[in-house]
Amino acid sequence: MATYPTIVIIESDSDVTARLSREIQAAGSSSCDEAQPASPILELAKLKPDIAVLGPSLDADTSVECIYKMKIIDPSIPILVSRENVPFLSLEGVPFEGIHPVRYEDDAEFRRAMGSALKHRTQHNSRPDYPIVVGQSDEVRAIKLKIQRASTKDITVLITGETGTGKELIARSIHYHSHRCGGPLVKISCGALPEELLESEVFGFQKGAFTGAHRNKPGRLELAHNGTLFIDEIGDLSLPLQAKFLQVLEDKAFARLGGTYDKEVDTRVVAATNADLRKKVKEGLFRKDLFYRLNVIHIKAPSLRDRKSDIPLLLHYFLSKYCLELRKDPLQVPTKVIRHFNAYHWPGNIREMENAVRRAVALRDWNFVFTEMALEYRRPDDRDAAPDKSVLLPKWEDEKIGNLIGQKDFSLKRISRNYVAEAERGAILNALAKTQWNRKRASEILGVSYKTLLNRIEDLSLKP
Repeated sequence: MATYPTIVIIESDSDVTARLSREIQAAGSSSCDEAQPASPILELAKLKPDIAVLGPSLDADTSVECIYKMKIIDPSIPILVSRENVPFLSLEGVPFEGIHPVRYEDDAEFRRAMGSALKHRTQHNSRPDYPIVVGQSDEVRAIKLKIQRASTKDITVLITGETGTGKELIARSIHYHSHRCGGPLVKISCGALPEELLESEVFGFQKGAFTGAHRNKPGRLELAHNGTLFIDEIGDLSLPLQAKFLQVLEDKAFARLGGTYDKEVDTRVVAATNADLRKKVKEGLFRKDLFYRLNVIHIKAPSLRDRKSDIPLLLHYFLSKYCLELRKDPLQVPTKVIRHFNAYHWPGNIREMENAVRRAVALRDWNFVFTEMALEYRRPDDRDAAPDKSVLLPKWEDEKIGNLIGQKDFSLKRISRNYVAEAERGAILNALAKTQWNRKRASEILGVSYKTLLNRIEDLSLKP
């Protein structure tokens, strides 16, 4: 008995839907499901589609939103879309992954596109971990172009950018679009482990290499053989470990701790950091030769404040994603929330926005946005600055000052105390966001002792 794929037609015109349904049956499928462009993602997910067909009446913006909905349900799903929208969707003639452009009025072309989609479905099947880079801004288009170019070349890539900008997503995209996509993608987080543990985690060890080494253990580097090794926060590596990584890049070989011979390894290295490696090189904190070995292709992940045109699309994407994940009904976004998102500085970048939307979907409430994401801490003149010791001074509006003056226990001392407390909280949150909650580095930025910072974090009930 033949097994037919589940095909969903997303179209608002019923006559067009009926015609497409007949064409799909003529292409070899027995039947298909129908959906409106505004259908909630939970309804679309219940259909469990193998292929999506976006009807010709959908404009480019609606097509993008529908594409992302389907990619949330299944990142590798093939999608047919009108050729008229392809220039908007594509990048140098290469559209989204798994997108099949079609001229709907040409029946023969439609059947060919359906055949191409069926072939794509057979080759890729469902891949829930497939990375999707969300956005249509010029900055994101440039990133997609660099990913496309870097993927075809088996050389090292250095990804830089602030915390929360999606550096790991870019690394995963490079891996999954390369010829190594069938191999493993192994991640090493240099800032997560002390140096002595990091070395054994990366290179592995032989039995008896040290106390407690009761068996041979392969390291992350060995596990990445025939795949991609993603080194996150490589700027935190100590100089001795930098020398070892340099040897791996030059010789394609390494030795386990306690080992007596080198092991060859065939892996591609993609590194990421939120640090200024050129500055570290000048300060003697990072090896110049390793920097040049890593910086063959450089990709800079833009901050969210530099790609604010993507905020509406990201908001729609995260709402759909967490409505599906948390099994929640669609959540409306008040206009004032959208205005707030557009005005906010986003020190935590896309990660901060994603967490805010996830929280709103879970709580079914947006009020926390105005109390915890204060616009007073916006720094419009500091677009790409690295963390520094500048004080973030809150700007109080007249209405807020008037409310304090109108309270019974009003005093200048109380206003001063509240103002200083807000400035301190903002400065600490900013430093922690810039350093990805590395408290030691944040204390250095703020010019206080590590213990003092820990006490203030506890007093202010701050959490990542």
